[in-house]
Order: sequence, then structure tokens, then C-alpha cells
Amino acid sequence: MATLTVSSTSYLRPYRNVRTRRWKVDTSQTIRVGDILVLSADANEGDRVKKAGADPSTDRAIVGIAAQAITTTATFAATDVITVWSATGDAEFLVHCEDAAAIDADDLGVEYGTVLDATNNIWRLDRTETTAKVFRVLELYDAHGDVNGRLVVHIIAPERLYHD
Repeated sequence: MATLTVSSTSYLRPYRNVRTRRWKVDTSQTIRVGDILVLSADANEGDRVKKAGADPSTDRAIVGIAAQAITTTATFAATDVITVWSATGDAEFLVHCEDAAAIDADDLGVEYGTVLDATNNIWRLDRTETTAKVFRVLELYDAHGDVNGRLVVHIIAPERLYHD
């Protein structure tokens, strides 16, 4: 068992079978690489994405993970677009578990939520969140028992829930 060091470069990232897509970005957004993105809920702006709230749940709004950073102003500009690693049914991502927690072989196949690590500004798998589920664990990337260990996950995307 080891304790892995985590920093701002330890963001949620693509692992296997990930496709990209360009999306328009909602107004007044500061998005970092690795942020979870959802569809905008603003009137007539459902074709734009924004950073997910602090405790996102799985629903039709999750589109994927920011592959680049962007900051937008209060007025939409045609250049406010971002590349997103899409949360498709076959996409796999690499994510660290929540701060000071150890990964466990019993996590395989289990669904968990996510938490924003405010110190490092990265999203992590939250093993204590079993209601607002976002990730399904596919495999351990690091060794069983590693603190701040990495896991290979699916994002429980809309097509996995609704088959559309």
C-alpha cells in the first residue's frame, strides 16, 4: 500500500475509447481541464455546456469532461467553444478516489458519486456517495489499498441509463 501524491495535474482524464466533441460554452464560466460538464439549463441555451455543480447526479445533463480550459464573459461569443471528452457508453476514464481514502478491490462494479477537491481543483470518485451516482468502477489502476489511488471508471452517461 502506498499513498499517492495528488495535485492539480491529477485531474479526471480519458483512459480508453474516448471520443471528443466541440460544444458551445454557457456564459460566465471558468472551466478547467478535467471538469465535469453538463448541459445548460438556461432558457434557449440547451446546446451549451457549463461546469457541473458541486454534487452532480447522473441524469441526461452530463455530457463529458473538459479537454481544455476556458473562461467566458457574461455575453456569449461565437468563439466560446470547448473540446469535451464525451461520456459515451464505451468511454473509460481515470479518476483518483477522494482525499485520504484507499481504493479497494471490492469497488469493482460499484457505482459512486463524485466530489470536487477544492484544494487541487480536481474531481474525484467519492466512495461515500452512493445516492447521486456518477461513476461505475471497472478496474483498479493502482494497487488495492493505495491511498488516493486511481480507478478506471465509466461515467454513468444518459445512453447507459436510457439506451438512447
